[in-house]
Formats: sequence, structure tokens, C-alpha cells
Amino acid sequence: MKTLTTFLTGALMLANITTHARIIRVNSVAAFATTCTDCYQTLATAYGAAQDDDTIHLEPADANYGDLTIQKRLVIIGAGYKLGAAPNNIGLQANSQTSKVNLLTLNNINSQGTVIMGLHFVDQFGGVTIANTSDITVSRCYFNSSLDIAFPNGGTGVSNILVAENFISGSITHNQFAQTITNLTIRNNIINGNLSFAEAADVIENLLVLNNTLLSTGNHALKNAEVAYNVFYGNIAGSNNTVHDNISATSLVGGDASNQVVNMGNVYNLLVGTDDSKYDILAASPYNEGGAQGRGEFSGISPYRLSGIPNIPTIYSLQSTLNTTPGGTVNVTLSTKSNN
Repeated sequence: MKTLTTFLTGALMLANITTHARIIRVNSVAAFATTCTDCYQTLATAYGAAQDDDTIHLEPADANYGDLTIQKRLVIIGAGYKLGAAPNNIGLQANSQTSKVNLLTLNNINSQGTVIMGLHFVDQFGGVTIANTSDITVSRCYFNSSLDIAFPNGGTGVSNILVAENFISGSITHNQFAQTITNLTIRNNIINGNLSFAEAADVIENLLVLNNTLLSTGNHALKNAEVAYNVFYGNIAGSNNTVHDNISATSLVGGDASNQVVNMGNVYNLLVGTDDSKYDILAASPYNEGGAQGRGEFSGISPYRLSGIPNIPTIYSLQSTLNTTPGGTVNVTLSTKSNN
């Protein structure tokens, strides 16, 4: 019941924005998947029923909703991740389950304009693959894996791709084949792996790497990129990069005088907080996100949100009568908040 109410609240908000599109609900629990004409038990059946501009709400559950190849323009929204983790991620959703998937593949121009938000990619070989399309947004998701841009050989490349405010355990990279990548923005993410966009045969234009926390101690391979306002544990390899206003554990290759080498012990206290909140820069640091020199994923005009909470209303507290007689009443008390 928590799940139903939470996502119906978000559905009402989205319906006001796009009145001609449907809100399609997916819940692996049969009792929740049969309560409306646009309710489904699997992601595949929901996708089959969806049309361009529809929104699919993947409701949190124990089940994994699996793989999907997307060749329609859709919004796919989950509930966020690391919900209920103490001390900082408590009270963000009444239901602390996540919306789990394996691999989403966008490899056709018909997927142009798709938005993916708030999902939990649980398979280490899963994640998101983007190729032969444009205007794709992947935001506020949790990856146990990597994110691949312009994967297959012989494709037409990608353009206008935004990867923002995610928690990524793996890397953001592309396959070894020559790629054309135009207007790729990677911002406000926590990334444990490496960035890899620098092969000689690649055509890369307007690559922006901004306001991230990059935890790998290895090299991030970049070319033709602007790299700014990040926190680096590792370094940069590649060519023709503009590297400015970053802080790092070691001197960055290609960086100008605005980059500073710092003691990371003066930036974070990694013994306090949740997996994502501990990368909120210490208030005493001159690089604190709220200051004029803000760095990392909590800085900039659209900072990282704890647990990747989607920007729709959520129910963060829910209480109801446990038992009642047939025909009796059920008392429900709930608390909601917006997440703009």
C-alpha cells in the first residue's frame, strides 16, 4: 500500500505537466499490479503498452524487473536507492525498497528524448547502453555496474547525453570501436570507476566533466573535454583538455593554476555518514559546496540528491490500521513532501 500511494502522488504531478501522456504503473506484486487499467506486473508488458511520451513508474519491490531495449521516447522513474540508510538517508521514502533492473539498452533513434531516473541497476554486467540516439538523460540512479556510451560498431554515434547525479560503482566508458560523441555532459556524480573517452579514432566534441567526485586512483582518459569543479583521487590522461578549478590528491595533467592539490583528509570525513552523504565536503573546508569555491557532486546549480530521490512528490511516512473487520474502516496517516 505504501508503494501504490507514493507513486500515485507522483503520477498526479506528472499528469499535470503532460496531460496527453499516460502514467503506467509497474509492480511485481500481483495485488498491486491489477488495481488499474494502466497497471502491469512486468516491465516488458508495460513497455509493450507504452507509447511515446508515456511515463513508466517502476515501483519498488524485492523483484528485479530485468532487461529492456527501449525504442520509444519514454520517462522511466524508480524510487531511488540506499533508502533508510542511517544517519542521513532516513525518512526519504516510506518504503525503503528499490526499483531494480539489470540492463537498459537505448540503441535506436526512436528512443530520442528518453529520461531514466531513480533506478537501481543491480547486475554487475548490467547498466545502461546508449547508442545511435540523442537527447538522453540518465539521472539519480544507482549503478552496481558501468554505463556505456555509443557501444556498438558501425553506429551513428550519440549526441546531447546527460549523465547527472548518479552513484556509479563502475565506470563511464564506451566500447573499443570508433565513436562519434557530441555534447556529452557528466556532472554531479559519485563515480568509483574511470572515465574513458580518448581513443585516437573517436570523434568527441563538447565533452563536459563538471562537479563530480571521482574516487578512482587511476587515470581518466579524456580528450576535447572541459574538466572543472571536480574532486579527483586519481589523474587525467588524454589530449586537448581544458582542466580548471578542480581539487585533487595529486597534480592533474594539463591543469592550470586554478587546480589545487589538497589533503583529502581535510576535504571529507569518510568515517561519518552513508555511502553517498560522506562525500559531502566538510563545512570547515574552503571547498565546501556552499562556498564560492564549491567542488564535488553536492556543488553547482543542480547538486546531487541523497539516495537519488526523483523530483516528484514522495510519501516519507505512512501509518495505517493493521486489522479491521469486514466492512470496517481503515485509518491511514501519511506525510508527503516535494523533491524539486
